[in-house]
Amino acid sequence: MESIQRKRWPHFLIAILVLLLPLLNGCTKDQEVSKKATTQSDEAATLVLKNGMIYTMEDHQPTAEAVAAKDGKIVFVGSTKEVEKYVGKNTKVIDLKGKMVSPGFMDGHTHIPGLWLTKLFEVDLSNLNSHEEYIKAVSDYRKKNPNVNIITGLGWVNGPYEQKDGTNPGPTKEDLDAVVSDIPVILLSIDHHSVWANSKALEMAKITKDSKAPKGGMIEHNADGSPRGVLREGAMDLVADVQALFKPTKEQYKEAILKYQEEMHSFGMTGIMTFEDKEHLIDILGELEQEGKLTMRVAGAYFIYPDSTPDEAVQKVKAASQKYHSDWLRANTIKLYADGVTEGKTALFIQPYTEKAGMGHNHHGEMPWEVNDFNKMVAAVDKAGIQLHIHAIGDGAVNAGLNAIENAVKTNGERDSRHIITHISSIQDNDIPRMKALKVIAALQPFWFYKDQYYGLEKAMVGEDRALAMYPARKIWDAGVTISGSSDYPPTPDYRPLNSIETGVTRNSPYPEEQDQDMVRNASQALTVQEMLQAVTKNVAYQMFRENDLGTLKVGKKADMVVLGQDITKIKPKDISETPVYYTIVDGKIVYKK
Repeated sequence: MESIQRKRWPHFLIAILVLLLPLLNGCTKDQEVSKKATTQSDEAATLVLKNGMIYTMEDHQPTAEAVAAKDGKIVFVGSTKEVEKYVGKNTKVIDLKGKMVSPGFMDGHTHIPGLWLTKLFEVDLSNLNSHEEYIKAVSDYRKKNPNVNIITGLGWVNGPYEQKDGTNPGPTKEDLDAVVSDIPVILLSIDHHSVWANSKALEMAKITKDSKAPKGGMIEHNADGSPRGVLREGAMDLVADVQALFKPTKEQYKEAILKYQEEMHSFGMTGIMTFEDKEHLIDILGELEQEGKLTMRVAGAYFIYPDSTPDEAVQKVKAASQKYHSDWLRANTIKLYADGVTEGKTALFIQPYTEKAGMGHNHHGEMPWEVNDFNKMVAAVDKAGIQLHIHAIGDGAVNAGLNAIENAVKTNGERDSRHIITHISSIQDNDIPRMKALKVIAALQPFWFYKDQYYGLEKAMVGEDRALAMYPARKIWDAGVTISGSSDYPPTPDYRPLNSIETGVTRNSPYPEEQDQDMVRNASQALTVQEMLQAVTKNVAYQMFRENDLGTLKVGKKADMVVLGQDITKIKPKDISETPVYYTIVDGKIVYKK
């Protein structure tokens, strides 16, 4: 009997296990559900993008399908399957359905609020193309605003004023006098390097045929020796006191900045480097940040002119860098001018201008600084740990900028300075490896890489061969120089990064109505789509000393992204500019939606 019971005992245990198994399984499943819920609760993202083509700009993980963000930062980059664990009940999930994601586009050289102050409160000439349109716009503005004490505006170009002999002295005061003669009219050119004034403005500024332009400046004259009404570069300061009659309020600046911010987000942009002149712009940006209205990353820079001492410049920027050092606004950069612009005959070139410049046989342009003063300023700024941003159009100015930086490095020793030379329309071949050796960043404007509105003037001023050879981006990139993408808006009226990317790749116009025309400039200097993407994301972040939190999509970095309607690396380059922007995301929040 005992042996029979022993034989049945295992069967008894099996029966009990069979009865308990469903209960045990249930407990296990409940525990798994509970554990999964806990995991989701702890890791749930505020935003998830999935089923996309994500370009991270990170070498170790260049592409992904999904990204998740929480508390303004990226918490996951990987597959659509794996991202599901970051989806909680309050997570906003966007099914990309194959759309492309890139780090947010950034602009390494722009001037905010761009055209918006002019669009809202002045005469806007930026979308006009002829002298007759300019004059009508001024006349119409006066009729609509009969009680103003000054008319200011922006946007005229030199092109319509080319003479039969190829020279270009610009428009005349007499044409403005015909529509407005009782109050001053001062109009800034689209490139910001010339003003056009009427007789009343010149009279109030006490400018006569005997007036002398400051170093680096130019006063254009009529055939009889009288001032023509066009002042270039430093000569623009001669009417500064008159122009000050138009003084936008702080609230007007804020309105214009927020309009710019709204527009830039619609272009997929999330960050910029911008410049303050005399409007306390960076302080106004600081107020907008305090008001919770700033949704773009800003690196601010200060213009410093030859009438400033190195001590004054350093003290000004040091105070700003201590005051502004947040996620949104930083300021530790000084901008210096090494020359003017080609169309104004004020850029500094190694070889002389052509006779069509109307400046004689041996005109090279000149620096607005004495060379020794420029070198002392650069050395002092570098020693103080401040970044330099040097405007240099001509190869002579680029050379002068590199000489000054090289002298500063020899005097102060090497450091992680990330000094910048911007524009670089022309550069000597032997100065390109110097840029690499000195670790100078090239902030280029790809918008200018084709036969644009300035090309005809450049051709007249320096000859066809030199004009065609401008902007050697391929040489600069292949030499190992960091190129940051930028617009120089509003001198470049259209600052959409997708246009910049397309033009950098095609060296042709990005506009559909012009794309099939031969507007190509030096196609051998084109960059690839991937290189241009890097220039307007990762490289601008590096220029801004923000590579640790911006510019690529990586866990721990800021969740600043743009969603595009198609993969621009897989389409015909000439279709890049027509690619729609679906979302712009800053700090993990959607700031623009198509």
